[in-house]
Amino acid sequence: MEKENNKIFVHEKILQKAQEKCELLSEKKVFNFKELSNQLLYFFEFELKGLNKGLYSRYNNNNNSDKGLSTTTIGNAWKCEGKQTDGAIMDLRDLICYYTFKLNWSETLELLKIDEEGEIQRTIEKKEEYKTQKEGTPYISKEILEKKRFSNSIYIELITRKAGIPIDEKNDIIEEIYNSWYKLFCDIREEIKIIPISQLKDVLNPESTQSIAIKILNDILRPHLTEHQAKFRSWLEKAKQNPEYINLTPQELQKKYPEYKSLMKSLKDTNEMLIESAKKLFEIIK
Repeated sequence: MEKENNKIFVHEKILQKAQEKCELLSEKKVFNFKELSNQLLYFFEFELKGLNKGLYSRYNNNNNSDKGLSTTTIGNAWKCEGKQTDGAIMDLRDLICYYTFKLNWSETLELLKIDEEGEIQRTIEKKEEYKTQKEGTPYISKEILEKKRFSNSIYIELITRKAGIPIDEKNDIIEEIYNSWYKLFCDIREEIKIIPISQLKDVLNPESTQSIAIKILNDILRPHLTEHQAKFRSWLEKAKQNPEYINLTPQELQKKYPEYKSLMKSLKDTNEMLIESAKKLFEIIK
């Protein structure tokens, strides 16, 4: 929970309802900050005490003629431009919610199913964006940074394993390739598990990192591993105990596998798709 004096933006749903009420009560049926300021002052004088005596007392003890409800103060809660003066302190948020819904801030958020932590984060990001723009430096949101982190993580997993390096049939050992792919599969799956809820929609975009990562698991690695890995490992375990093969190198031994040609072709095809996926990820993060 933010400190009492911190300003955060009032959610659009609340502002829209407050505006509708202001227009309804206005003789001219219009909304502006001056009209709302007047209505909030009237609400404070004649209705607030019956809803929240503590809030009423705090406003009543304010010696300003406008009780801190000037058009500038109201505008700061409304415009959400990201300036450091934008947003509303807790008392103002409570007052707007009592005026609009006859509920306090927390009760209103619950009614409208609004996440308070999300609103706090939105305020922080908007103000940080304004600050960096004012200073002439580019702003990168937390969401974009998380997407880049995820993309970079998946990309590094690919290029540092056998997955992102062309298979050398003469020298590579299939068992080591499978060990590497198993770890790759597990690590990508763990990364997918921690995708923020706000980014789950990106899974539907075939060009997104999230979609590429899921495709690596389900459409590239899984078909090959399901068809070949268990059979090869089972054969290899027995072949290693065969006296006939005792003097063979691992590369020579794996060629004795009855389905070696079919397995190797599938390995190379899968490897090529993984390399292509790494290229797509590089385009995203560069």
